[in-house]
Amino acid sequence: MSEQILIRVADLVNSPRAVDADDGERVFKEVCPLLRAGQKVQLSFDGITMVITAFLNASVGKLYGDISEEKITELLEVTNLRDAFQPALDKSIQWSKAYFQNRSRMEESVSEDFPNEEQSV
Repeated sequence: MSEQILIRVADLVNSPRAVDADDGERVFKEVCPLLRAGQKVQLSFDGITMVITAFLNASVGKLYGDISEEKITELLEVTNLRDAFQPALDKSIQWSKAYFQNRSRMEESVSEDFPNEEQSV
């Protein structure tokens, strides 16, 4: 198998702040095809001083909709994430796994909780 590919979040978002879901989508589009191909990826948050959940959902959480949890665990290594942001990453992964395991039930649950809200998933 080939060497691990290093993807630096700060280089992709061109900022020390990972706060935009569109930037998270950019990271997702870099990482997802590599993981699908069986390539090991190191996703480095070196130089990132701020991270929000929307970014994590779009960059890492969304992977669970396309790739098996086992493959992500085997191939993706997240490094240099500040300790303060680890709980947000853990929650994003937890909710993403639950959502993608039973998408229709999760959407029903949301519509029951917010019956007058428009759904955008």
